[in-house]
Amino acid sequence: MERRNFIISGSRCCIAAGLCTLIPESAFSAENSPQQEIKHSCDERMEFAGQWLIRFMNVLDTNLEEKTKLDIMEENGKACASAYLKSIGRDNQKAIAYDDFLKRVAGKTDGTYQVDGKTLYMTYLTNYEGKAAAESVCLCPFVENKPGNLSRTYCHCSVGYIKELYSRLFGQPVKVELMSSVLYGDKRCKFKIELA
Repeated sequence: MERRNFIISGSRCCIAAGLCTLIPESAFSAENSPQQEIKHSCDERMEFAGQWLIRFMNVLDTNLEEKTKLDIMEENGKACASAYLKSIGRDNQKAIAYDDFLKRVAGKTDGTYQVDGKTLYMTYLTNYEGKAAAESVCLCPFVENKPGNLSRTYCHCSVGYIKELYSRLFGQPVKVELMSSVLYGDKRCKFKIELA
């Protein structure tokens, strides 16, 4: 279901720039027309959020050195991953040995993982709920509608996210390289993961 169609208990939910505003259905009735003037549709809010993000990333690209802007995005991704793990009660998960994990995924045939010696390639095939994701859909909920002209710098948030997830999984730092990205025009996002 698309976010703009998301309805909870007779309320409309609009998500933009990390904010959620519940607007009761009564606010959209004819008798409440003065309130309508200050309300915006979810589509308008998402359009605004997409344009804001494009502008913000352009400001980063214009004003910061390459390493600094990539570091900022990766730190944001790490914070996002930490918050996600905490929200599902896995922030203190027990680490698994890297070699044991490679053996475990070597036989998987769904295409999520490819193992080449000590190098692990991970491709996003499912969303955060573990459900199959369509090709060419960014799995970051903030940019799933892929606003045009979004800086490639943005994808380094995902690099940081993957670093945090797999560093915790293996109990040691990992190096992560972005191999392909939906926002770059690829069908899937793919990452190269190695022990640091």
